[in-house]
Amino acid sequence: MLKKWLDVEGSVMGFLEKTGQLIELSVLWILGCLPVVTVGTSTAALYYAVMKAVRRGRGRAVSEFWRRYREDLGRSVLAGLPLLAVGALLGFDIVILRSQERPLHTGAVIVLAALLAALAVYVGPVLSRFSVKVTQVWRLAFVMAVRFWYWTAAILVLAGLVGTLQFYVLPWPTAAILPGAGCLAATFPIEKALRCYMPPKEEGDDAWYYDS
Repeated sequence: MLKKWLDVEGSVMGFLEKTGQLIELSVLWILGCLPVVTVGTSTAALYYAVMKAVRRGRGRAVSEFWRRYREDLGRSVLAGLPLLAVGALLGFDIVILRSQERPLHTGAVIVLAALLAALAVYVGPVLSRFSVKVTQVWRLAFVMAVRFWYWTAAILVLAGLVGTLQFYVLPWPTAAILPGAGCLAATFPIEKALRCYMPPKEEGDDAWYYDS
């Protein structure tokens, strides 16, 4: 039994390999986000690499990340920049309104921020899966966020937990694993949503995203 677990393709070695991939991708995601305007690009590349390399075992995680990052740079910056700008504006408004003790207005802005976050949940995955225009990316992400609101809520809670751990509880120890691990957990409900909008698999099509 122990020999089987420690085999190259055994449970323990498989777990360690995937953990190593998630650490690599977490570091790459952080580096890819450093220019700020590329947060959407880095997130789309992270989702793509996690799904293809970690979950499907197709390709090398680092190579898949950077390939997708380069290919989607322009489109993902256009898709993500307006969301970043609106998010920064809403965050600034929340700080100002809280200092002025205006709870009703603050609550309204928080609701808008939550809706923006729900939309942002699906932008990266949609960018990583579909070759569509930026406006279509936003439209599909919005439809998915509303249609699958229960998954959206769960992913936002997960993102909140990951953010709390990474920035407030254990910033440095968790930075090297949490982004990738959180993305991996989010792929399970998001893939179910994405499959509802993917074309049926054609006979002989060996595309990795049709793997079960």
